[in-house]
Amino acid sequence: MDRRLVTVLCAACLAIGFWSGRKTIACKTEIRYVQGDTVRDTVVSPVPVIEIVHDTLHLVERDTIQTLTDWNTERYYTEQLFNNNSGLLDVSATIQYNRLQDFSYTFIPTYKETVRYKIPVWQPYAGASYNSLNQASLVTGMFYRKNAIEIQYISDFERKKHAWGIGYKYKF
Repeated sequence: MDRRLVTVLCAACLAIGFWSGRKTIACKTEIRYVQGDTVRDTVVSPVPVIEIVHDTLHLVERDTIQTLTDWNTERYYTEQLFNNNSGLLDVSATIQYNRLQDFSYTFIPTYKETVRYKIPVWQPYAGASYNSLNQASLVTGMFYRKNAIEIQYISDFERKKHAWGIGYKYKF
């Protein structure tokens, strides 16, 4: 066979393999939730928006020391408002002197991430080899999923002969 014809056939097989190898098929879709950056803030000495003063006073029998101790006691409150696919929100508050002293929160958002894996159906390949019998070969072929058919062009430099071969491959 003419060398030009062999070269043209090999180039045509490579081009066909390249263009058909670009076709893919969606194989797997995976959804995972990824944590975002933590957002923290504290409001110190918050100002009341509405203040209502009642005109009636309910008296409870207590002594003055007990009332002042209760008024002076610093109370800490912590609550987890939610922990779900949207994220995690923790709030905490400090109350002293019958007023809100500070309010802080920690929010860790969670983002939904969808990953789609695509596996090529057609995969072209090409190769070359040389062995100790002074033979060289050019190989080209096409994998369809895990099976492949290949064409080999073998050149024996001692005998000055050329040959063609066909083969089958399987991916594990």
